[in-house]
Amino acid sequence: MLSGIKPTRAGSAKRVSNRKALAQIDLHWHDLRHEALSRLADDGVPVHELQLLAGHSSITTTQRYMNACASSLAESMRQARERRVNRVEHVDEATAQIG
Repeated sequence: MLSGIKPTRAGSAKRVSNRKALAQIDLHWHDLRHEALSRLADDGVPVHELQLLAGHSSITTTQRYMNACASSLAESMRQARERRVNRVEHVDEATAQIG
């Protein structure tokens, strides 16, 4: 764990005995949700699919949960540039074949 605090179990019911220490981490359900959506977005999952996974009625709500990494943005721009170059080359080839 990043915090260095691990749950310890004690007693016959094996309940977590260090709840106070674990509470200091300040980790909430929505933190995990935000992290999961951010990682999926960084892996290239389209925002509309993230919206369906999260159950949001509005795409803007989903966008609030997403983090934009600089490397992810750079990769998106590189892919867009490649698509444009391929599209232009395809048009040039089609024009050359007609002419």
